[in-house]
Amino acid sequence: MVALLQTVLQLAGLAQPSHLILSSELVTGNIEYVLPTERTFLLNVPAAYNHEDALPLVLTFHGAGGFSEKQQRITELSDPSLTIAGKPFLTAYAQGVNNTDWGMTHIWKGAPYENTTVDDIAYVYDVISTVSKTYSIDTSRIYACGKSNGGGFTALLACRPDTSSIFAAFAPVSPALYQGTYAFHNCSPSNPVPILHAHGVEDTITPYHGRTPEEGSFGPEPDVRLWRTQWAERNGCRGKYDGAWPLPNVEEVHPGTYEEVWDCPGAEVRGLTIEGLGHAWPSTLGWDLAGAPNQTANFNFTSQHLVQFFSRHHLKDVA
Repeated sequence: MVALLQTVLQLAGLAQPSHLILSSELVTGNIEYVLPTERTFLLNVPAAYNHEDALPLVLTFHGAGGFSEKQQRITELSDPSLTIAGKPFLTAYAQGVNNTDWGMTHIWKGAPYENTTVDDIAYVYDVISTVSKTYSIDTSRIYACGKSNGGGFTALLACRPDTSSIFAAFAPVSPALYQGTYAFHNCSPSNPVPILHAHGVEDTITPYHGRTPEEGSFGPEPDVRLWRTQWAERNGCRGKYDGAWPLPNVEEVHPGTYEEVWDCPGAEVRGLTIEGLGHAWPSTLGWDLAGAPNQTANFNFTSQHLVQFFSRHHLKDVA
């Protein structure tokens, strides 16, 4: 059976899973893929999957120095109880590459330390194509999320005319909003883009209030309050008078966590401001040690906000 499945994959021109299950049943659970480019990703397929029912697909991108398995752990996206639009979903945990010139490992496009010898945008298309050839995917419900450098890459995907048209919604968490992510200029989505952004106020790695050029690190980053508001303007929200910023509705949704909502004509923008949280994916489990000693939230972002946000959005006019 394994040999037969490998032959089918080869004939179809697909990337081969490096771990195959000895069973006549559909391959579900965690599957490690190696693409023809030798880049990899980890795919989680829910146990409830069947070919007759097209399911949503989430692509998620780890931070610099991270890896697919860590992103699976901190995001908890493989929790079988989670659904998007009432359905289980597949999650592709992408894997970044190294840049030995900078001494950086597992990184993404958009950062000053990106590896310019690889094409992360083509990689995104390769992941989607590979998964879609093997599994039944609802192409109107493909989503992107990421954290830190991976969050910045998620923001970059939202700003590009090409990739903004293939994802239904974007959710960057504590994103590294370097100039290469179009955080300051040149953000040109092909259509209004739903955005959900979560950020800890105590984040010292990608500071909530931004970073000036004089503050060093890898260059300036915007104040996320401004960055959110600019997305609201792109999505059609306007202030009460010419020259005024569009103002959000604000609610304390968890103790010390405030949600800003811009209900714009084109697409919604939501921002979660989390007091007391560092550079971490918000979770009560505190597994994202990049935020230590402030890595634990009093709510779970994925189960209480992310999947609900994704559920509200799908691409129109997609077969």
